[in-house]
Amino acid sequence: MKVKKIAALAVGAAVAGATLGLASAQPEVPSVPKDFFVKDGEPNVKIVVGSEGAAMDVVSAADIAAAIGSLLYTEKDVEVSDVSVVVKKDITDDPEDIPVFNNFYPDSDQVFKEGTDELDKIPAWWNGGYDEDGNPVFNEDLSHSAWADGTYSGPYELELDNVASYDDYELTGILTLKNITLKEIAEKEVDWKDINDFKDLTVVIDSVVLNTTLEVYNWTKTETEKDPVTGEETTVTKWEISNVQPGSGYSIKETVSEGATAGETLKVLDKEFPIVFVGKAIKSGQIVDQEDSFIYGTDHGAKFYDQGQEVTFDGYKVKVLDIDVERDKALLKITSPSGDEETVTLEKDGKLHLYFGGGIAIQLLDTFVGIAGTNTVRLQVYTNLKTFKSGDEISDGWVAKFHTDGDYIKWFAIENEDSLEGKEIKLFDTYKVDYTGTIKEKEKGKVTYAVLKAYVAIDPLERQYKELTLGIGDEIEDTAYSIKDVDVEFEPKETYIPKKLTEPITVLDTEIMEQGLENVDSNLILVGGPVVNKVTAALAEDLGVPTTYDEWKEKFGTGADSGQIIYKEKCSKIGGYGVLLVAGTDREGTRAAAEALLEYISKL
Repeated sequence: MKVKKIAALAVGAAVAGATLGLASAQPEVPSVPKDFFVKDGEPNVKIVVGSEGAAMDVVSAADIAAAIGSLLYTEKDVEVSDVSVVVKKDITDDPEDIPVFNNFYPDSDQVFKEGTDELDKIPAWWNGGYDEDGNPVFNEDLSHSAWADGTYSGPYELELDNVASYDDYELTGILTLKNITLKEIAEKEVDWKDINDFKDLTVVIDSVVLNTTLEVYNWTKTETEKDPVTGEETTVTKWEISNVQPGSGYSIKETVSEGATAGETLKVLDKEFPIVFVGKAIKSGQIVDQEDSFIYGTDHGAKFYDQGQEVTFDGYKVKVLDIDVERDKALLKITSPSGDEETVTLEKDGKLHLYFGGGIAIQLLDTFVGIAGTNTVRLQVYTNLKTFKSGDEISDGWVAKFHTDGDYIKWFAIENEDSLEGKEIKLFDTYKVDYTGTIKEKEKGKVTYAVLKAYVAIDPLERQYKELTLGIGDEIEDTAYSIKDVDVEFEPKETYIPKKLTEPITVLDTEIMEQGLENVDSNLILVGGPVVNKVTAALAEDLGVPTTYDEWKEKFGTGADSGQIIYKEKCSKIGGYGVLLVAGTDREGTRAAAEALLEYISKL
């Protein structure tokens, strides 16, 4: 009986799903404490459904059980152990700024009085040099300084990492700036007696060159290291693969790569060139030798194709119409993406033949009769071939300069076509160039004294950070500090650990009656009225509800409006445990009561 009934209940839950939600008004739920349902993270209640109850009663019991399951968790104080901290270290490569003017700590002849002195005559302009400590020297007037006439001729150089690549090599470029001009000074649009005219100036850069050596070397450096304990000296050789000298003391041991060549993709900033030929160009439909040029496109490789076979390459269709094995010839039909056709005869002449302006290029490598007697050709196919020459524009406002030697591109440079101008100039989405002037003024009597510190700043557009995870006792890198203790506070101070039901909390009324009401060991939720639930009938008097259908109908009506939720905190017939009745005159009423209880539980 029990097994059959429970199996039937599961089916009933699925069938009844579409009929739920019939209640027009939910019954009022009395105040039921949370520990009636769960206590110490464990279920504190059994849900009793009638063995003769409707399938919808079973659905309601299952829903209530699921809702109670969502309340099963334990509260635990959050404890702190094995604490570590994460610190950020700024590892940004920030180049040196270009000095302009500085009288922040003036000598007697560097004092500037506003409205009286002229800034171009103050000997605090950068002389182009540095002292023995590496500090810029400010001791010239404008006309004798590195900024005479408002222009610093330079050159100013810095390294940019990962500006180009080919094969597995990430390459470093050298950025060179020449003829940097402060426009308002050069065009005499400043008042030399007003220091505030020098707070913000426009920068003009005449020449910007990013040059990248494509040759890659194995650099080595030999050093002698001394053991701090034994005093024994050991010779250590350090090596690094790079296209630029990695540091002082390094020398080239060997050349690892002579440059970028055919079959490799050269990437310069955001431009990619799949190289097909180096030192060649397309002219009049032919591939010819051309120094400081290369051809790039898509290489589809050398493959075998049978007579009658049609293959598509980037939208171009090639069909092998006929093969003359004896004379090493092949008849091909080539169709462009737009539908234009050419029927051509290829010979094994060692030449690459271009069609549709280099959109596709084919070379006949071989013809033969296959094992199955099929005539077969071996074709080398390229598509989208283009020539790139030194001096061509690589992007708007920038041209490329490069040199080829034999089969290799040796170096590649990018140069600006026109002068760059602005309050802030961005270079290759990596650095920005900006004039910065810091001014301090102080009144003394009727005289206003002023100082100016001015630089042309070369700053990275984005800072780069390295995260370090440190524990108690660890030292912070490059500082004299260490982690002594970590004070941590959590909010909230408790954590909630969910638990799962390990045994059913829904039982049949017959099980409770068989074991005896006096042996009940938990609170009870009774689903269904006394007509369909034997436990409800046995406790009807204690709950104050009718025992017959007609009495329920007379007192509560029918349908969803008949749903009732009655709570008794302590019931003597079940050992003083609490009981909660969820019932109606009919199944619609019971369902309405169950839905009201579900909403109540969801808010606990």
